[in-house]
Amino acid sequence: MEISIIIPAYNAAETLPETLQSIFASSPGDDGHFEVIVIDDGSSDTTQAQLEARFAPQLRTGSLCYHYQQNAGVSVARNTGLNLAQGRYITFVDADDAVQHDYLIRLCELIQQYPDVDIFEFGYQTFRHQVETVLGTGHVTHCRGLNSQPQAFEGAVSSFVWLVMCRLIKADVARRAAFPAGVKYCEDLMYLCAVYAQAQSCYASELALYRYRIGETSAISRVTMAQCQQVRDFLDAHVFSVSLKENGTDNTDTAHLKKIVDANLYYMCHSAGKRTMSFFDFCRQVKRQSVLTICRLYKQGLLSRRKTMICLFPSIYFFGHRMKRR
Repeated sequence: MEISIIIPAYNAAETLPETLQSIFASSPGDDGHFEVIVIDDGSSDTTQAQLEARFAPQLRTGSLCYHYQQNAGVSVARNTGLNLAQGRYITFVDADDAVQHDYLIRLCELIQQYPDVDIFEFGYQTFRHQVETVLGTGHVTHCRGLNSQPQAFEGAVSSFVWLVMCRLIKADVARRAAFPAGVKYCEDLMYLCAVYAQAQSCYASELALYRYRIGETSAISRVTMAQCQQVRDFLDAHVFSVSLKENGTDNTDTAHLKKIVDANLYYMCHSAGKRTMSFFDFCRQVKRQSVLTICRLYKQGLLSRRKTMICLFPSIYFFGHRMKRR
């Protein structure tokens, strides 16, 4: 079996059938090449009944596998899927998202063309309510084509879009890491940092194969300062002091990556601080980068326009948020 697709699901009866339909519709015709593993994380709705009623043939043939567990969170559900997966490659899909009509066809083509690659990266389209209504297109890396581990990791950090759903990973590499149980923000980042540290080569495709649903409220709008600090501590302890050194990245490259990360973390901290802290406490606790550094990152295409503006003019966005709440 080539590909295992892991889907954590919690009370996803309304969206999961559409997600599954999009996956099965993208098959090259032989369902024996892939399996979809739904990890039901303690749902109390009709998730299981929906699958049994609408996907009985797939459940019977084994192309769809259903596993129920007591509620333990998305990280534990994904880890369960990693343990159950039988494919040579593993990827993930969220239970309220979808994939492109040629998703599995293209993934199989990438495997055939680059059999030695450990991680395939691909892009995504965003939608809100209707899958067919595309809001925008994005990529999880600034690199393209075949890259070594240091190049791929720099591209991923530079983009700072840690969507595990937009990576297809060799199973033996995917299983050398685990999603952190109990972490509710940036668990993808923590898992993928460990995965990239194990990889030898990566291939970044131009294709946008995933369809990512934008919620009414984004994760960044709910992040806390404690979670921001947790991410910073993880990166300092497990990435910059260990992983990059082991893979031969020199101090100049490490310093450059840290500037990119610090700019993205400032954006995260700003989102948390403007909701929970006084302006003076925020200024004392959150370290800003120089204007020159921010402008240079933006000019190099390593920082989005919104993040750049918030890093350059935090006071305007801070007080603008407070005014909206009144």
